[in-house]
Amino acid sequence: MAIQFLDQRLSMHNNGFGGEEPLSDLPLLIGDIGLQVVGAIPLNTSDVRVLLTGTAGIAFSGPPPEEGPTVVSLSVERGGDGTAGTGVTIWNQQFEIEQPGVLFPISVSAADFPPALDVLAGEIRYVLFIATDGFIDLILSGPAAFNGVAVAGTT
Repeated sequence: MAIQFLDQRLSMHNNGFGGEEPLSDLPLLIGDIGLQVVGAIPLNTSDVRVLLTGTAGIAFSGPPPEEGPTVVSLSVERGGDGTAGTGVTIWNQQFEIEQPGVLFPISVSAADFPPALDVLAGEIRYVLFIATDGFIDLILSGPAAFNGVAVAGTT
């Protein structure tokens, strides 16, 4: 069956540089989209593919400590209620920051082949979280965005 475009969504937590949202070990929801996949039912239910991209800009919020590094974690979940851990983690990456210097936005690129049962629900929710753990205080300084595209088909 020919490739079928299903949906495209975006979520903007912060669309520019600047911001003072502190990061902590409590995951912060920075992206939330619901992709409509009902168009794949019934012929392409098992052939849905999702492409997810995002970015998160971080900055130092205080003077550098003399202790160890900080780990920044980004994760994408399918389903759930918008609280970290309530969905299925489909992508997770950790970045270690040791020395204060210039920080650049972190990019996310993930793909998902959702199970037919999720497709049959008609809409699939994807969320992006960010958290830190360590000795360096960081803030979400923008931009912070999350985008998704759903297609179906085999050729």
